Amino acid sequence: MKTVLITGCSSGFGLDTARYFLERDWRVVATMRTPRDDLLPASPNLWVIPLDVADPQGIQAAVAGAGEVDVLVNNAGFGARRRSS
Repeated sequence: MKTVLITGCSSGFGLDTARYFLERDWRVVATMRTPRDDLLPASPNLWVIPLDVADPQGIQAAVAGAGEVDVLVNNAGFGARRRSS
Protein backbone atom coordinates (compact mmCIF):
# COMPACT_ATOMS: atom_id res chain seq x y z
CA MET A 1 0.00 0.00 0.00
CA LYS A 2 1.35 3.42 -0.92
CA THR A 3 1.55 6.20 1.66
CA VAL A 4 0.86 9.89 1.14
CA LEU A 5 1.71 12.60 3.68
CA ILE A 6 -0.46 15.69 3.24
CA THR A 7 0.02 18.98 5.07
CA GLY A 8 -2.85 21.32 5.90
CA CYS A 9 -5.68 18.77 6.04
CA SER A 10 -8.02 20.70 8.31
CA SER A 11 -9.78 22.43 5.40
CA GLY A 12 -9.78 23.22 1.70
CA PHE A 13 -7.46 21.49 -0.73
CA GLY A 14 -5.64 19.51 1.96
CA LEU A 15 -8.87 18.05 3.33
CA ASP A 16 -10.15 17.23 -0.17
CA THR A 17 -6.81 15.65 -1.11
CA ALA A 18 -6.85 13.45 1.99
CA ARG A 19 -10.38 12.27 1.11
CA TYR A 20 -9.28 11.60 -2.48
CA PHE A 21 -6.41 9.32 -1.46
CA LEU A 22 -8.46 7.54 1.24
CA GLU A 23 -11.11 6.70 -1.36
CA ARG A 24 -8.36 5.09 -3.46
CA ASP A 25 -7.08 2.88 -0.62
CA TRP A 26 -3.85 4.73 0.09
CA ARG A 27 -2.42 5.03 3.59
CA VAL A 28 -2.97 8.71 4.42
CA VAL A 29 -0.93 10.67 6.94
CA ALA A 30 -3.05 13.81 7.34
CA THR A 31 -1.36 16.67 9.18
CA MET A 32 -3.09 19.58 10.89
CA ARG A 33 -1.94 22.27 13.28
CA THR A 34 -4.75 21.19 15.60
CA PRO A 35 -5.73 17.59 14.77
CA ARG A 36 -9.44 16.79 14.52
CA ASP A 37 -10.78 13.27 14.14
CA ASP A 38 -14.21 14.41 12.90
CA LEU A 39 -13.11 15.87 9.54
CA LEU A 40 -12.22 12.67 7.72
CA PRO A 41 -13.98 9.30 7.64
CA ALA A 42 -12.72 6.75 10.13
CA SER A 43 -10.34 4.36 8.39
CA PRO A 44 -7.53 1.99 9.35
CA ASN A 45 -5.59 3.69 6.51
CA LEU A 46 -5.80 7.15 8.13
CA TRP A 47 -3.37 8.66 10.60
CA VAL A 48 -4.01 12.25 11.73
CA ILE A 49 -1.00 13.94 13.33
CA PRO A 50 -0.15 17.46 14.51
CA LEU A 51 2.09 19.60 12.34
CA ASP A 52 2.78 23.31 12.19
CA VAL A 53 4.82 23.92 9.04
CA ALA A 54 6.46 26.93 10.69
CA ASP A 55 8.01 24.68 13.38
CA PRO A 56 11.19 22.92 12.15
CA GLN A 57 11.26 20.48 15.07
CA GLY A 58 7.60 19.63 14.49
CA ILE A 59 8.34 18.96 10.83
CA GLN A 60 11.16 16.57 11.74
CA ALA A 61 8.94 14.75 14.24
CA ALA A 62 6.07 14.38 11.75
CA VAL A 63 8.34 13.08 8.98
CA ALA A 64 10.06 10.65 11.32
CA GLY A 65 6.75 9.43 12.71
CA ALA A 66 5.13 8.98 9.31
CA GLY A 67 7.51 6.23 8.26
CA GLU A 68 8.18 5.58 4.60
CA VAL A 69 6.28 8.05 2.40
CA ASP A 70 5.70 7.58 -1.32
CA VAL A 71 4.12 10.98 -2.01
CA LEU A 72 4.28 14.35 -0.24
CA VAL A 73 1.52 16.89 -0.84
CA ASN A 74 2.78 20.11 0.73
CA ASN A 75 -0.44 22.08 0.80
CA ALA A 76 -0.04 24.01 4.08
CA GLY A 77 1.72 27.29 4.32
CA PHE A 78 1.82 30.45 6.30
CA GLY A 79 1.64 34.05 5.29
CA ALA A 80 3.58 37.01 6.47
CA ARG A 81 2.32 40.50 5.97
CA ARG A 82 4.78 42.69 4.17
CA ARG A 83 5.40 45.98 5.87
CA SER A 84 5.15 48.97 3.60
CA SER A 85 7.85 51.64 3.69
